[in-house]
Amino acid sequence: MAYGIYERKVYLNKKRRQNELRRRCSLFMIAMCLAAACTISYHAISSRASTGEEQVSFKYYTNITVRYGESLWDIADSYIDYEQYKDKNAYIAEVMSINHLEDEDMVKAGQYLIVPYYSTEFLK
Repeated sequence: MAYGIYERKVYLNKKRRQNELRRRCSLFMIAMCLAAACTISYHAISSRASTGEEQVSFKYYTNITVRYGESLWDIADSYIDYEQYKDKNAYIAEVMSINHLEDEDMVKAGQYLIVPYYSTEFLK
């Protein structure tokens, strides 16, 4: 009779290990499916579909001559692209940096400046 109880314990332990292995495999497969679904969802949400209506703008530089009575604010009005700069101060700061100007009032009539501008045309 002791031999029958021992066989029963071995059989039950084997069944328990099989059930545990089956449960771990199932949990692993569920975790992998969940990870795949999250990855696909993240990429679907983060990607932007292009409708073809969006135009790419390219940054260029041009050389201008300052006219009498013209200031950096007037130049900014002519060349700024508000999609690229948060405000006129940011644009003027870039113009001053490019031209090594320390003060806005250093601009004089007849002076040459390099100013950035954006265009949707691609120039070679």
